Amino acid sequence: MKNKKVAVYEEIKKQIIDGRLTPGLPINENEFAKNQNVSKTPVREALRQLEREGLVVNIPGRGSAVAHITFQDIRETFELREIIECGAVKRAALVCNTEEVRIKKKELERLSAQDAEMNWPVWGPEEDIHLFIITCIGNQKLIETYLGLLDHIKRIRIHYGGKFTQQRYYTFLAEHIAILDAMIEGDPERAETEVQNHLRNAAAYLLGLTSPKKG
Repeated sequence: MKNKKVAVYEEIKKQIIDGRLTPGLPINENEFAKNQNVSKTPVREALRQLEREGLVVNIPGRGSAVAHITFQDIRETFELREIIECGAVKRAALVCNTEEVRIKKKELERLSAQDAEMNWPVWGPEEDIHLFIITCIGNQKLIETYLGLLDHIKRIRIHYGGKFTQQRYYTFLAEHIAILDAMIEGDPERAETEVQNHLRNAAAYLLGLTSPKKG
């Protein structure tokens, strides 16, 4: 059974990542403690941990608030992703189970073939591709490292997902399929190039959404 601190930590983090606790929102310790039926101590401990992870900020004299998603946050997150994922996919292209990769590719191809009038974006198989690539290597420490980064990736994705155009969504699908093709062919150099292009395109798109408008 989870202790109170872990349970509170996981609940606050979940609400931050899925957007129920929006960027900049003050976190009322008393209210959260009451809602979770705990004292303020596990709430404070959870907030300190989330502050270390960059999801919460402490404002002197005002208390804790949900961290904003800044231009620099997105740039640094994608820079780190490129460092990790480009190296990972090169290795994965050499050691992956190609049949499992083919199954993933078919999932994406089905999404690409769906009616353009469907409800979208359908964040699912197309976005777990990155974690799938990491797990192909079988390095548990790498997986644990990436899962910590994935919290920030998901938060950015959910926060800006409503601003993605349908064209951009299908472009993402095509880029993911190209990555999987390179893995199936066992071509590490091409796989690295495809991941790098995909991440840089995604970063440029998101950074364009956060840049101040010039008028």
